[in-house]
Amino acid sequence: MARKKGTRVKKAVKKILDKTTVDEKVIIHIDKNRSLYNKILCYTKCYGGYVLALASGCTFGINIWVGLGLTAAAAGWAYWITHCDKNIKCKTK
Repeated sequence: MARKKGTRVKKAVKKILDKTTVDEKVIIHIDKNRSLYNKILCYTKCYGGYVLALASGCTFGINIWVGLGLTAAAAGWAYWITHCDKNIKCKTK
């Protein structure tokens, strides 16, 4: 029965979105500003680890376990950026 309810909700949301043009307006706005969004995503990928490392350093004084978790997340981010994603080049023109 829960599955049937989920499909009803999906159908209702689809019906509402079909009546509005909000999704088309969002897509048009993204298409107009594609380079800005790409630049934001690129800088987030390149420098997000630094933000995590800064947050972990600030958090160590409050809660050591949260600080360790954020440090591990920053280390994972650094590994992911240096070993998994070779196509990132965040240089401005």
